[in-house]
Amino acid sequence: MPLAPVPFTPQHVPDQRGRTVVITGASSGLGEALAGTLAAAGAHVVMAVRSLDKGAAVRASLARTAPREHLELAELDVADFDSVRRFAATMAGRRLDVLVNNAGVGNIEHRISLQGHEVQLATNHLGPALLARLLHEQLAGASDPRIVTTGSNLYRHLPVRLGPQDLDGRRRYSRNGTYVRTKTLHMLWAVEHQRRLSAAGSPVRSIVAHPGMVTTPMNTALTSRRDRALAAVLGRLWGARDPGQGVRPLLFAATSPDVDPHLFPGPVGARDDALVGFEAFRAPVTDEALAALVWRSTAETTLVGRVAGR
Repeated sequence: MPLAPVPFTPQHVPDQRGRTVVITGASSGLGEALAGTLAAAGAHVVMAVRSLDKGAAVRASLARTAPREHLELAELDVADFDSVRRFAATMAGRRLDVLVNNAGVGNIEHRISLQGHEVQLATNHLGPALLARLLHEQLAGASDPRIVTTGSNLYRHLPVRLGPQDLDGRRRYSRNGTYVRTKTLHMLWAVEHQRRLSAAGSPVRSIVAHPGMVTTPMNTALTSRRDRALAAVLGRLWGARDPGQGVRPLLFAATSPDVDPHLFPGPVGARDDALVGFEAFRAPVTDEALAALVWRSTAETTLVGRVAGR
């Protein structure tokens, strides 16, 4: 049974001293909010960012309220498999407690990554899947290790077409539709990851949480008048939150001792209620046969060999 909503703010975050957290997309929006809050709570935060210059500016800003020595910068472009592998190599031998797969893109024109994949797919699904698998060993040696995925509840409101044999969506492309499809694909994969981790007896948990609609650059720096108008309407309809409010379910997923990987934490109530609610996943995220297909297709696409528990 889903749990009743609980209040969860930065003040509810348990002491994070001694824990190391990797956050992708940490130079803006939710990732920036996560990095600042967790560093202030004592965690050592690896801010994995595409631009080190931008990351350095954000780190300097966060250091006004969090210890600078708790904020480490590292270069990572999750859309680039080579960059993911280089980053994972720099983490070799380190104990990691939490990986937050937060980096994401949406509402962009069709582009191709360095490995030949559509960029939304590479950023929102393939790269995060590769990173999660490559860091398994470092996570498995920690106490209460977690992989937290920034998901989306849009799959509950919009039709989603998933084709594991056509991950790149070469048959059709729309900026918004591809965003929803790729986010849902990764949620399906992350829930399947939890099944496999559990079956293998791994201590690592795969948890998916969502922030609701948030006023991040993805939703505010839109180029077309139509998209800006649509975002404004949806923001009013769905009660868009700022990153400091939207980050609460992710903080819960990353730090709460009461987290359940079988539930989907997200914001509930008014923006200022500071409540995190819990829902059961729905189809297609719960489709185990589809998840197995997506898992195999993703492994083949990212060229990750089979490792026990993964």
